Amino acid sequence: MMKDEFQLSVREQSVMDLLWEGGEALTSVEIMERRNDIMQNVTYVHRTINSLLNAGFIQACGIVRYRTKYARKFVPCMTREEYAAKYLFRHGIQAELLGKVVVALLKETQGDEKTDTDKMIAQIQNIIDFLKEQTDDSEGQQEVHG
Repeated sequence: MMKDEFQLSVREQSVMDLLWEGGEALTSVEIMERRNDIMQNVTYVHRTINSLLNAGFIQACGIVRYRTKYARKFVPCMTREEYAAKYLFRHGIQAELLGKVVVALLKETQGDEKTDTDKMIAQIQNIIDFLKEQTDDSEGQQEVHG
């Protein structure tokens, strides 16, 4: 069975998490130092980086001097949210199911605190308001040009 291009291995997920959470470009040495629990040697790191590069998850963004050698720095090509959206889309979650996915996510992450639920609802309402505003703007432009 072929590997799904959007199914990350444990090592790949670990590197992506590091890059997403850190918000900074990292070299292979920095990745190995920060993920030494599953990246015990340079070979693991280089194979993982090459796999992520080939799949288009990361890109090189510069070169820095590291001790006596030069090292490439890497950054993600997409946010965690963009990855999740692409993953869901590739696994059959189309736009018409978006509402049901949001409800399922809320149920899954719902904390004991009512304030957590209130924050999530407010965040969703902000997204709805933003999308409505965009729709209204594009309809207004079509009437002007149409």
